Amino acid sequence: MLLEFGLVIVICGIMQLAIIIMFRLFIPSFMVKDNFIYSLIANFICIFLSYCIYRYISYGKLIIFLKQKSSKIYFFSMNLLIYVIISKWIWGFKRHEFLSDSIIYLMIPLVFIIANLFLFDYEMKNNEIKRSLENYKKYSPVISQLLEDVRRRQHDFKNHLNTVYSLVLVSDEKNLKETILQYIDSLDISLENMEKVLQIDNTVVAAIIYNKMNEAAKNNIEFKYAIEGDCKLPFKNYELSEVLNNLLDNAFDAVLNSKNNLKKIFLNIGYLEENCIIEIGNTGERIEFNDIAKIFNAGYSTKEGKDRGYGLYNVKKIVESYEARIQLSFENNYTVFSIKLYN
Repeated sequence: MLLEFGLVIVICGIMQLAIIIMFRLFIPSFMVKDNFIYSLIANFICIFLSYCIYRYISYGKLIIFLKQKSSKIYFFSMNLLIYVIISKWIWGFKRHEFLSDSIIYLMIPLVFIIANLFLFDYEMKNNEIKRSLENYKKYSPVISQLLEDVRRRQHDFKNHLNTVYSLVLVSDEKNLKETILQYIDSLDISLENMEKVLQIDNTVVAAIIYNKMNEAAKNNIEFKYAIEGDCKLPFKNYELSEVLNNLLDNAFDAVLNSKNNLKKIFLNIGYLEENCIIEIGNTGERIEFNDIAKIFNAGYSTKEGKDRGYGLYNVKKIVESYEARIQLSFENNYTVFSIKLYN
């Protein structure tokens, strides 16, 4: 709220400076006459321009930018706010000197804004490249492992075919069908699961699911997933990684620490009422009622240890920056986190 308030004050201050310059150019008497009417007109024009900006300019992307880069924008807006306050103070005590140099007073913040916008743009591109590289380093070994696993299983599959061929040669005709069916039933059908993972369009989602499949297999957890390929998620790759990994890590922790023998986790990415939705559920212990209201707060965690309590907070921050919503529910012995993305 403080950030938005500071930006509004800065924008209004710059608009007032611009209006003063316009009055000076077209109404010279404004410099001499300290007239209440002119000040009132200037304020009305400022209010009208503010309404036009609010009403007709699309600011959805600006809101996302502000929420994601709030610390940098906070510093930027506070600098401008201090400048506007100083300008107002000079206006109150040395109005005529201020009016005579009003163009300079207007140009300083404009140059400052333009320079900082270029710096912000440069830094944002650098940060995105940096995070993309981090993502690549993180998931490239996983994808390589996935492909290596597929190659290994394909090699095993050839061996199985050779075995089936040998069974045909050594088995009698009466028992041939039953012998082959028994052998096929005994095979590991996880290659089918591999193929499902490889069919996922989003590489980050595929890598995360493959990681969690391996983790689930090691810990005897039933992990199921359903991905609708036409559901386009708005998140950048590193944001999607942070969202899915935090929610899935919490789900695995809940199941592993649960006394319940039913260890199940699911991940669904699809549509609900024409809106894209992400659902992650687990059969771990239910979250205490007193913890529900605080679970998305920064630094709050039901687990012991330092540097905990920021996972869900970061997820909520990313989700809300896209004007989406995350909610917690309990359905059929499952604790479910749902992210609803509005079209």
